[in-house]
Amino acid sequence: MSGCSTTFVEQIMEKDYQSFYLRGVFTWWEADENYRIEKVNGKLYKATVKLIADGQPYDFKFADQSYAPGYDCGSATGTAGKVLTVGKTARSSCENPGGNFQFTPQETGAYDFFIDFTNEQLPVVYIEKSS
Repeated sequence: MSGCSTTFVEQIMEKDYQSFYLRGVFTWWEADENYRIEKVNGKLYKATVKLIADGQPYDFKFADQSYAPGYDCGSATGTAGKVLTVGKTARSSCENPGGNFQFTPQETGAYDFFIDFTNEQLPVVYIEKSS
């Protein structure tokens, strides 16, 4: 009987990852439906953004509509892990984010922003040039 209780509790505790948005200066920090993350596979999600390479960094994070506790995913390490480049991974924290991530594109175009929740305590964030 206790096995059933554990399964039920685990089901209640599972996050709705598709309630997350990619939020940043490119959305005026709003939860814009155009930037709601979509499932790639397993617990890997992404959102695609068109960016201009003007030498300025884009601040961003993943969060739900209200930045609810546990649904506000920024840099896990404060300034040390917040600057991303294409292909570089960084740990995120959704419980105690240390700040926003930053990305400065080298060329104008579309970029895929990924968040991998395989490790729910420290999700992995990375960016790839969109194909």
